[in-house]
Amino acid sequence: MINNISLNNFRQFDNLKLNTNNSLVIISGKNARGKTSILESIFIASTTKSHRENNLENVIKFNEPFSKIEINAEKKYKVVISKENKNLFINGNEIKKSSDYLGNIDVVMIAPTDISLIRGSKGDKRRFLDLNISILNKKYLNESSKYKKTLNERNVLLKSKNIDNLMLDVLTNQLVESIKYIYDSRIYLIDKLNYYLKDISKDMKIESIKLLYEPSYNPDNVLGSFDEKKQLDIKYQATQIGTHRDGFKILMNDLEAEKFASEGQSRIIYIAIKLALAKVIKELKGEPIMLLDDIYQALDKDRIASLTSYLKNNKQVFITTTTILEIPDEILKDALVLRV
Repeated sequence: MINNISLNNFRQFDNLKLNTNNSLVIISGKNARGKTSILESIFIASTTKSHRENNLENVIKFNEPFSKIEINAEKKYKVVISKENKNLFINGNEIKKSSDYLGNIDVVMIAPTDISLIRGSKGDKRRFLDLNISILNKKYLNESSKYKKTLNERNVLLKSKNIDNLMLDVLTNQLVESIKYIYDSRIYLIDKLNYYLKDISKDMKIESIKLLYEPSYNPDNVLGSFDEKKQLDIKYQATQIGTHRDGFKILMNDLEAEKFASEGQSRIIYIAIKLALAKVIKELKGEPIMLLDDIYQALDKDRIASLTSYLKNNKQVFITTTTILEIPDEILKDALVLRV
């Protein structure tokens, strides 16, 4: 449980200190008051990344040299963000490797930006898988880093005037080994999500939701796939297949959600996927902290009841809202309400 949060030069906050020692924390206030920023700070302290954008530098308050997030839970966590770098600390000790920091505070964020799971690019979908697998499996982050390094070396070689075919084969074999591990890890998470999505779809009375992974190669013969694409790689001077080009489809009653889901259906779909993710994390590591950014206003009465049933016995839940009237009485009565 997160007991308190301290923010310095973070987004619009000069200095903000919050006592959050409660299983349900509701952050209420008008729009543009920083409610989402508070959840974002927790997400960064957990994952070292923002759920809102790729450039972490943008969280630094205008004209300030750095931003600082401090969170007290079972341990004390600190993230210092400057234009040059990002420094991570646990109990006052600097953690040099992200892989050693990740997975200490497990959170699941449900926010409007999750629409990228349905409407976004393959890259958005890969980032969802990669971030959450890295939290569950430290080896995955290291294998992904190795893959990116090898991929870059292979692409540099493909751009050279006289390609060393022996070296190309060596790098290809290294890529293939990394691909096998990354592919297996992604399939494992997708299968776990699909397992929980069956019951969540029924409980929320929505269409059957399923994720379908789309590799850019034949998983049963990855090396053969590279052999088939070798001349194209040479022609275009870039690696045409690999886990950096994979993605996944979201099916809604066997129809592609990207093409057929309405805005309301899309919102329910990403909520269901994130609830399934919370179930996976709970099974493999322990119950995560839930972060819900202004999602109650978009749900009807039945969906609110279904979502509430998933939240009321959680370890800790943070909810942002413009009005506490959106929050069901059965959880509001035990909540700590903070107004910003």
